[in-house]
Order: sequence, then structure tokens, then C-alpha cells
Amino acid sequence: MALAKKARRAEKAGHNADAYLLYSEASALQRKNTKYQAKMATLQSLAAAEAQALPATVGTDTLPAPKDLPDSDVFDSLSAREYSLARQLRSPAELNANPGVQDFNINGNARFLFNRVAQAFGLEAIFDGDYPPAGSSIRFQITGADYRTALHDLEAATGAFVVPLSPRLFMVAQDTVSKRNDLEQYIAISIPVPQVLTTQELTEIAQAVKQVTNIDKMAWDSTDGTIVLRDRVSRALPAQALLQQLFAMRSEVMIDIEFLEVSDSDISNYGFNVTNAFQAVYLGHILNNVVTFPAGATSLFSFGGGKTLIGLTVAQAQAMFNQTITSERTLLRTQLRASQGQAATFHSGEKYPVITAQYAGSVPAGQQSQVYTPPVSFTYEDLGFTLKITPHIHGMGEVTLAVDSTFEVLTGRSVNNLPIIGRRQITSQVRLRDGEWAVVAGLINPSDSKSVSGFWGLSSIPLLGNLFKQVSRDKENENLLIAIRPRLLSVPPDQILTPRLRVGTETRPFSPL
Repeated sequence: MALAKKARRAEKAGHNADAYLLYSEASALQRKNTKYQAKMATLQSLAAAEAQALPATVGTDTLPAPKDLPDSDVFDSLSAREYSLARQLRSPAELNANPGVQDFNINGNARFLFNRVAQAFGLEAIFDGDYPPAGSSIRFQITGADYRTALHDLEAATGAFVVPLSPRLFMVAQDTVSKRNDLEQYIAISIPVPQVLTTQELTEIAQAVKQVTNIDKMAWDSTDGTIVLRDRVSRALPAQALLQQLFAMRSEVMIDIEFLEVSDSDISNYGFNVTNAFQAVYLGHILNNVVTFPAGATSLFSFGGGKTLIGLTVAQAQAMFNQTITSERTLLRTQLRASQGQAATFHSGEKYPVITAQYAGSVPAGQQSQVYTPPVSFTYEDLGFTLKITPHIHGMGEVTLAVDSTFEVLTGRSVNNLPIIGRRQITSQVRLRDGEWAVVAGLINPSDSKSVSGFWGLSSIPLLGNLFKQVSRDKENENLLIAIRPRLLSVPPDQILTPRLRVGTETRPFSPL
């Protein structure tokens, strides 16, 4: 473009104000050209200083008048798509130079060296307004370097830093704290947090990263489980890489669990049901009256040696035999995902309310509304089977599992209206290979009860006593077998190759290109 060429000639001649105005006109004609806008930003301070030192004379016109152009060429109309693209957040600019390596052996000032290196890789360099136009001659010699290596070496040789503005354009400024804060691009990054990390672990990792990289702003979104960073590119990118490495250090294991529960019950009742209550019946006088037998008394044993006759009902015996046999088998398969040193818990059963406090005093009649009665407080107890496993990974081949299994049931008894809960617990440790099964626990609960009831005295007679007693027998067996198998999902920390991060020094941080 003609205006851009005139602006370059004016800049080389040292007429910064003229060059600034020409770039302004060129930018107005081509609003999408970011190169002209960058040139304007570079020359703004120099043009202002030159305009104050050399005020323009009234009536003089050193610039040619622009040609008459239609409004559509001067002022571009933005479309809806351009509006939508302008509202989207974009990543910082990265240089896209020509591939390959170059050899350099050149002498000149800093501006000359940057221009020669940029031209060799198909790039274009512009300079900050406060960057010195001239300086001492520097010899720059390097062999077999790509554009990143060449620019970083040139930064170290000239005491400057490079800010990418577009894939083919970059700005050079003096490497000072104030220039870093003003010109270096800021970036916001959201990093997802693995679910296996606890709040305490995440806090310690964030503190370590903040102390190492000296990042300004770091926040944790607990709703989405992400960490948000905002700082200069030279700080934010190393902090992101360090966080991802620390997150990857937590190795995970998938634990397959199978448990088989077998319950057998055998209840039997047998014997003779003998009446242990006898009724005495008055039959009358022997001498004066006729003996009469009462209705309903079918079996009587009468006795009496005097004037009266008394009768006793004869005992009735009934043979009985009852038996109930039940069998139950339950097989459950499930999986637990746990991380190194973190316990994973599985519960199969129900929650039973247990009263912990209640009011036991009496309230006088008619004063129920005047006396405050505290409400009943209770907690829920986990009944059934509870399994807690804590893995410890050893290299790529073996895993140690700390197993804590508990089985709780109601015993059917209570103390002060509080139910008594039976508890069986097994704690063990097992070391397994990846994909190897092991039976880690077997809970066996056999019970055998026998009760005898019958006619007192007669039931204890050998052999004959069986006719006067009842026997009840209850046999129950509950067996529970637990089998587990670990499967590694990620490599342990000692197998991870940790990459090295180049961050530069405290005063001269490394800026990726």
C-alpha cells in the first residue's frame, strides 16, 4: 500500500510524527491489518515528543491529501460474525515462523540484529517506543538454530524481550519490570482437578505452585472442580505445567470385589405334648346319694376312702414333630476406585436409627403444656456389611491392600430400650500382583441351640421320660467369603518421567514464543 510505504520511508528518515500520521491513515483504510495498528502504538510516544519539540507551522501542509474514497472503503461495516468473534476469548498469539535452522554471524546494533533474524525466518519485528534507536555494535554468532533458539539467544545478548503480536509479527522491548508489566500478555487458564484429590491435598499443591512460580492470582472453583490462574504468560504457563505434573503423581487402582454369603437354618420340634394340669371333680356321697358323673369329663380317675368320692381327669398326650429348613445364597460383585493411600469404603445394608438421648421423667397430669419435654435425638447405625480398603502401590507389579471388613446385625436384645447390635470385624493386609485374586476374609457365624420342656419329674425318667417332654432344636450357619482383585489404572510416582521446565530467572523470566 502506498501510504504504508511512505510511512516506512518517514520512519527511516527519523520523521516519527509523519510516519505516525501515515500509519494512522493506512490503518483507517485497512482496519483488519494489525501490523499498522502495532506500528501506530510504537510510534505514538515518539510522535508526541517530536510534535512538542517541533510544532507544525500554520498554513503548511507537508503531507499529500488523501484521495477521495467511498465510505465503504474508509469505514468497514462489521458483520454479525465479526461481532461474535470479537466477543470470544482467544489464546495469546504465538509465532509461526518458517521451519528449519539458520546460521548467523552478523555485527550491528540491537535493532539491526532483530530485523536480520526476523527476516531470515519470515517474520517482522517492531520496537517499543522507548527502545533506543541506536546502540553499541554487537557480534551475534550462532549455528544450527531455529527461530525460538535464535530469538531467545538474541534476547540474552541485547537485554530485551520479545512479545508475539501475531503469527508473523513480534515486538521488542527493554527487559525491565515496568515493561514486563505493561507489554507482556496476561492469560487466564482453567485446569480441571482430579476427583481423587482431597481438599487438604489440593490446598498444599496450590501453595507449593504459588511459592515456586510467584503467580499473582489463583482461585479454586469447588462447584466445577477447576483451578483458575491469571497472570503473565511467563508465569501462568509454568504454573499450569507444574500443576498438571503434581496432579498426575497420584496413582489410582481399581479394586474388583466379590463376596458370597451362604445362610442355612434348620429348626425342628419333636416330642409328646402332655397336659400338666389336672382337674379334681367332686362326685358326691357314697352312702346317701347316687354317684353322678359330670358332663364333659370323659376320662376320670376316682378315689376316696371315706364318705365322699373325688375324681381326677386323666392326662392326654399328643405326639408332635415339626421341621423347618431354609437355605439362602447371595453373590454380590462391585468395584471400588481408590488412589494411593486413600481409603475407599463400600457398604451393603441399611441404616438403623438408634436413640442416643430421650426424656425419661414423668409429667404431672394437667401440666403437659407447661413442662418442656426435649425431643428425642438419635443417630443412624450402618447395619450389614461394610468394607474399607486402603491401597499402597509398589512399582508396576504389586499392590498392598489394607482391608477392614465389618458385619453388624441386630441381636434382638435391648438394654434400657436401646437395641444391642452384634458386630463382627476382620482387619488384615494382603499384597497382590496386578490382576491377582485373593480371598481376604471369611466370616463364619454358626449357632446351635436346644431347649427341652415337659412334665416335671416324669420327663427326667430314662427312656420313659421321652413321652412327657418336648425338644426344640435350632441350627444356623452364616458364611461370608470376600475376594478382591486390584487393577492398576495409572503408573506409580516412581515410574513417571518428570519433564523439566524452563522458567528463567527472577529478574528475566522465560517467555515462550
